[in-house]
Amino acid sequence: MRIGILSDLHVDKNNDDEFETVQEALCSAASATNTDLLIVAGDISNNYVQTLNVLEEIEERAGIPCLFVPGNHDIWNVEHPELSTAYIYEELQRHERNLSKGAYAINDEWIVLGDTGWYDFSYGSERFEPEQFRAMTYGNRTWKDKLYVNWGSTPEQITDHFYDKLQKQLEACGGKKVILVTHVVNHDQFTVPMPHKDWDYFNAFLGSERYQALIRSYSRSVKYAVCGHVHYRKKISIGSTQFICNCLGDKKEWLHSKRAYEEVSKSYVTIDI
Repeated sequence: MRIGILSDLHVDKNNDDEFETVQEALCSAASATNTDLLIVAGDISNNYVQTLNVLEEIEERAGIPCLFVPGNHDIWNVEHPELSTAYIYEELQRHERNLSKGAYAINDEWIVLGDTGWYDFSYGSERFEPEQFRAMTYGNRTWKDKLYVNWGSTPEQITDHFYDKLQKQLEACGGKKVILVTHVVNHDQFTVPMPHKDWDYFNAFLGSERYQALIRSYSRSVKYAVCGHVHYRKKISIGSTQFICNCLGDKKEWLHSKRAYEEVSKSYVTIDI
């Protein structure tokens, strides 16, 4: 079986009337590579309604299942300020293959499990105090989750919630081989390297060392650990686990072309199991 992986489509920023849409390009890339199953590791759009519509379109166009974990942008309430983050998160579970609903069994040997994950500031520099990170503002920049996410709990508590949920799923996997998907960064090698202006602060919002430790604890089971969020295109292998951070990102960051298909085809990655 061939599995295609991509994250951070940001269709509301990247689609225009001049070229094909990102979702059209993704389906074309899946067809060209004979992909059997898609994994999108979050951040399809800033509007959960649009995200659900794009997921439906992808499955209809590609004719294959599309697994998904919500990204932080998918749960933003920028278009629906009256809604809580918990409500939006639950609404996204209307997509049948949203992994936050539960693990997806590929066959008797392999399963895919995952969820959004969150950040607990552990990737930020020690020169900052936790209260400085909780402000989510440094210099003239504000991390926009502060404006558009309202979990009703601290980031550390949300990180713990997702950690506990993932740990229980891994414990119950029964010796199967696992593809673990989070939106947030799952290894410190995917944080922004130092020195880099301001990112010793903003790395704090990329993920958590706890997820990295969780994957290490279940390294016999976790054969692939997929993430997004940081807009990298990078793979690393540690022991028997391959870590994949494969993001399309914002068009201003595209490396090869401003045409969606050309850029998607360069950033799209497949694995064979």
